[in-house]
Amino acid sequence: MDGKESKNNRQEVSMWLLLIEDEVRLADSLKAGLEEEGYLVDVAYNGVEGEALALANAYDALIVDWRLPDRDGKTVIVHLRAAGRQYPILMLTALGDLEHRVAGLDAGADDYLAKPFKFEELLARLRALLRRPPLVVQEQVVRLGSLELDTRRRQAVLDGAPMDLRPKEYALLEDLMRHPDEVLSRTVIAERVWGDPFYVTDNVIDVTISSLRQKLASAQVGGNGRQVLRIETVRGVGYRLTTVSAS
Repeated sequence: MDGKESKNNRQEVSMWLLLIEDEVRLADSLKAGLEEEGYLVDVAYNGVEGEALALANAYDALIVDWRLPDRDGKTVIVHLRAAGRQYPILMLTALGDLEHRVAGLDAGADDYLAKPFKFEELLARLRALLRRPPLVVQEQVVRLGSLELDTRRRQAVLDGAPMDLRPKEYALLEDLMRHPDEVLSRTVIAERVWGDPFYVTDNVIDVTISSLRQKLASAQVGGNGRQVLRIETVRGVGYRLTTVSAS
């Protein structure tokens, strides 16, 4: 590809990004590089400012550092997801251990990139996030049996009582509810709930399924042949949400 063709392709991007990064030199360097690639870039240097911008504007994607002054990146992401903001989020972190990566994804990030990183890899991950099809506008309230989800507030109510769910438990439950009696493979779950099947282990999914099962079981009123919700394991395939008669 010659220089003219490359420049034209960059200009065609025209995606609006928000970068939340407190390291001024890094933030300014990333902004300059992204703008050279054709992106429109706003920058916030702390979590409070970044969250306010993200709530006020319709960005195509966010790049959020974990360690931020005033409000850390994980908390910012949790607040944005709770407010119903569904844009793709790439988290930057110098904390490379598995526990922090899982915590970032559980908070609602779609992907993560450990510092230090190559700019080319950031571009590749950003392109991958932006290639995903836009979310289809769906109904605000989803119901299945005695379970009701308010998808705007990201709240679940079962048998009239609110459920205490972690972000990924809620996202998994919503996906299962939208496909009742349909078997969802671990790969599909990883893609839809965690955003990328290559960075989520089967153990992480299984632990989330187990926790969600326990919360469903403890919250439902059974007995007298009443229909209750269960998450079933289809060995070698995946999981499905179905209704069964309680004993």
